[in-house]
Amino acid sequence: MSRTNQSASSVDPRRLRRDSHLTQSANLAFSIAQAMAAVIVPILAVSAGHDIGLIGLIVAVSAVSQTVARLGMGALMSRLPTKHFIATATLLLSASCLLLGFSTELWAFVVAQLLQGAARAYFWTGSQTHVVRASDSAVTALSRLNVVQGIGQLIGPALAGVLGAWSLQISLLAAGALAAVALAPAIALVRFAPFPKRSRHSTERPRQIWRQPGVGMAASMTAIGGAWRGIVNSYLPVILTAAGYSVPVAGALMTVANLASLGGSALSRRIQAAGPRAANAIGTAGAGLGLALASFFPNPIWAVVVGLAISGAGAGILQTVGPALAADSTSEDDRGRAIASIGTFRSISLLASPLAAAGLVLIVPSAAVAAGIAGIIISTPSLTALIRPRGKARTSREGTHEHDKDFAN
Repeated sequence: MSRTNQSASSVDPRRLRRDSHLTQSANLAFSIAQAMAAVIVPILAVSAGHDIGLIGLIVAVSAVSQTVARLGMGALMSRLPTKHFIATATLLLSASCLLLGFSTELWAFVVAQLLQGAARAYFWTGSQTHVVRASDSAVTALSRLNVVQGIGQLIGPALAGVLGAWSLQISLLAAGALAAVALAPAIALVRFAPFPKRSRHSTERPRQIWRQPGVGMAASMTAIGGAWRGIVNSYLPVILTAAGYSVPVAGALMTVANLASLGGSALSRRIQAAGPRAANAIGTAGAGLGLALASFFPNPIWAVVVGLAISGAGAGILQTVGPALAADSTSEDDRGRAIASIGTFRSISLLASPLAAAGLVLIVPSAAVAAGIAGIIISTPSLTALIRPRGKARTSREGTHEHDKDFAN
């Protein structure tokens, strides 16, 4: 497949460099604000008197709106430039944080999470598609995007911890203001033309794009990454504070997970050279088993740090190689639809994992045990691949050998 991006080739290189700086500026501000909300919202919900069993349900509401938003993005990308999704996302996230900054009623949490879910869908699918169109290498562009995102997720929890020690709601107001700041660079991005509309005579329906070779594996990788993020954003802050850590320390430990995710994203260009199958196995095993370690052993602190480091690194690999694989496995005109399609799988897993953990909380001794079991379940696909009979594994490798080779190149 040709790596030449026709949209980017028609734009002045200097303007593309400026666009890259603008994209990453919006990315950094949005990521910090989102990471702050991820730490504070579960703690605020408990502090406001809402039952701990509702935490997973509250966070899962975000995944509902994410899924709905992503389901329609493939068609919308044929009508609107990707920069419009990025700009809209900044406003939605700002409104979400500001709402909870002023009210802690249950309805406010529900509305805020609905807004945040749509914001995340529009921003990440929009920004991933935008940088891929502006670059000759999908994995390089996405790695850079995810590294900057990771930096924001390092700063966000630490900042949330500092401000949260003073006031949880002031921390959310600050996050809302920061998300609004991201609107300025988003508006100034290059206006790439919408993707061509699918021909009426096409025999392939848009919802089936994930069945194409490569896109299916990419969907699996992003789904696992979404399940990891769903648990981390819902129950991990609660587990850490229940284990006796203060809000600032809990924020710092969340930063460890995000730092490791940044490292996994930075290394993804090397790991993907071994092929998507290897990257999938490494990322999935790391994300799931590391999360299980941190959940089952919240004390001593070094055990949590090791578990979150392994877990974050695995998730970073999945969230970078997955979208890159989807983009490189489709035609130029279908890249936006492919990225939106696998994003839907991420949204569904973001919904399912907190709900599953919420259900487990009802039958196991603690939220920590529930999250640990969820981590083991997340790692199951990679463990299954490791114990697969040799004959079946060989057949599978032969069926995907050519694609792995192309992607590694």
